[in-house]
This record gives sequence, C-alpha cells and structure tokens, in this order.
Amino acid sequence: MTMARPLLRLHGYPVSNYHNIVHAVLLEKGAAFEIVVTGAKQDAEFLARNPMGKIPFLETPDGFLAETVAINEYLEQILPEPALLPSAPFARARVRQLVNVVQVYVEGACRTLYPGVFMGGQNAEVTKVLALGSIDRAIGAIVSLREAGPFLLGAQMTLADIFAFHCFELAERVMQFSFGRSLLAETGLNEWRAMMALRPSSQAVVAQFTPAFVAYLRDHSADYRIEDPTDA
Repeated sequence: MTMARPLLRLHGYPVSNYHNIVHAVLLEKGAAFEIVVTGAKQDAEFLARNPMGKIPFLETPDGFLAETVAINEYLEQILPEPALLPSAPFARARVRQLVNVVQVYVEGACRTLYPGVFMGGQNAEVTKVLALGSIDRAIGAIVSLREAGPFLLGAQMTLADIFAFHCFELAERVMQFSFGRSLLAETGLNEWRAMMALRPSSQAVVAQFTPAFVAYLRDHSADYRIEDPTDA
C-alpha cells in the first residue's frame, strides 16, 4: 500500500541554508508542499510555532515542527521513498555523524564569521582564530569519514549530501573571503559539489537562494558581494 502524502508547508526564507536543506529534501522526496516565505521573529504568534523564534519550521497535519535535523527525520519517516537514510543501523548512524560534523564544526564555526562577511560588520581576530580551529578539525574529519563512491558515504545519496551541499554554499564563501582558502578543495569535494549542483532539487533551491542572497548582501552593506543574476 502506498502511503498518502500529506500537504506540508515549509516556513522560511531562501537565504537560510537550513531552510534550503529542508526544501531540497522535500523536492527529493516528491512531497506535496508549499513554501511560506517568512523571516525569524520573536512575537508570540511566531514563538507558538517555533519556540526558538527561528526558521525554518514545518507545518504538518499534526502541528508545527522545527529544527532541520528533526524535520528531516520526520520527512524520512512519513515519506520513506526515495530513502535518504540507509536501512542498516550503523550506516544510518554514520550519516547522522557526518551531518553533525558539518553542522557543528563547519556551519556553526562559519556562522560566527557571518557578521564580518555577510552583515556589514567586523570580525575580531580571536573569533576568526577560534572558527578556523574548528573548521580545520572538521576538514580532517570529513576527509576521514568520506567513503568511496560518488556521494559522501558511498553509492547512495543521503541526508548528509544534501545537508553538506547547502551548508557549503555559504561556508565556502566564508572560507575564501576570510582566509583565502577553499573548503571544497581541502576536503576534495569539488567534483562532488559539481555533481550535486546538477540535481534538479539543487538547481531549484539555488535558483531561489541566489537572488535572495544578492538582495540580503545589498541590504546589509556587506563587504562580500556576488554578481546579481538579474543584471544585464
């Protein structure tokens, strides 16, 4: 029996890599969903939907769900095909391990540098040193954890690939701008990134991300700039 696919509503904004991760998972799953464009807020109505006042959050038939990792686990349960987690417990845990490395030690560290890269502010030298220490350790871990195959953990695309692809969209920019280094080159993931970029889900998500990101940088008087795709 085929499981009924409920209508889901993703609340978020395409500059957010976490929003983009969930968006990509929904597309890969062939889910019936809508996107409600919204930014993070701290008013009572928003906090009733996500107590952390952040994006994204997912509106489901059973209520609201926040935190990207939890949302992805939920989507894997209600929409098991195509599978984005292996069936074997150890292999599943390896996916979660790699997601955690990317989220905590790459994305989290790079996020501390957003003010001086994307938000028109300045980053203290100590902040840069601490961030780079975390990222350097993560680079070694990613190289160690990666398995042979076109995807990060072998022949099957998993949540780790989607999570890393959209986190690296911003992390690579931070690394090049702040340190003149390439996260993708140092992890040996340039070919993987090019392959992932060809997926229809990646193209659809990046098509929304790019103009929104250009506008965000302009609005925040950021030192970092990219070419506006709407320019002639």
